[in-house]
Amino acid sequence: MEESKLTLEQIHEELLCQLRDIVKICDRHHISYNLMCGSLLGAVRHHGFIPWDDDVDLLMTREEFTKFRQVYPKECDRRFELTYLDTWTPRVMNRDPEKAAAFTDLFILDHLPEPGFKRKMHYLHLHLLQGMMKKNVDYSRFGLKNRILLHATHLMGLPFTYKWKAKRYEKVSTKVTTGNDLHMSNGAFELMMHVWHPDQFAEKITVPFEGIPCLIPARYDEVLTILFGSDYMTPPPVEERVAKHLDV
Repeated sequence: MEESKLTLEQIHEELLCQLRDIVKICDRHHISYNLMCGSLLGAVRHHGFIPWDDDVDLLMTREEFTKFRQVYPKECDRRFELTYLDTWTPRVMNRDPEKAAAFTDLFILDHLPEPGFKRKMHYLHLHLLQGMMKKNVDYSRFGLKNRILLHATHLMGLPFTYKWKAKRYEKVSTKVTTGNDLHMSNGAFELMMHVWHPDQFAEKITVPFEGIPCLIPARYDEVLTILFGSDYMTPPPVEERVAKHLDV
């Protein structure tokens, strides 16, 4: 993806347009979702964006995402599209390449195998596929061990088309269809490793996100503590308040 010429303020404005469009269609079709990760933290701590955040994160179960995937492309604002681009995470983005730095990530809850060897192999399989699908990796962000692993998995993925790898990723993610243990199957790194349970997201409440009524888990304190620690209401040091995807 080319370096964005958008300012962080422009990215926030674009993201709010995407969020309004997504929420409108989810409400129309009774598709259950909730804000997640940095967007959930922003909704609770800032009533909107974390000031230095540069994307929107939503969470759906596999069943709800399947419904969303069927209706959103047909009914969304024509400026937007649902795409996997060059990653394993579905995103809502603007069709205009100049606005591609602003995107909404859709994380999906899938069932996990029982704890033990099968679960470890499940994680390993998905992590390998993520490495095989990565493009334009900034190796400077990683330590030597992870650099070697990323490069090795990148080489493993070269003989396969992106379409094949994406199909394989979804097949592995959806292989287990029952059980009480869930995870964000398309989360990167530690996000994939968190084990969730249906009751943590079953009840939702509506809160304002930059004035847009959005759903969050009623048990948001529990969810945010797992994601960010018990001191999640305390902002990080100034030097850590940087955008993840934008060099500003």
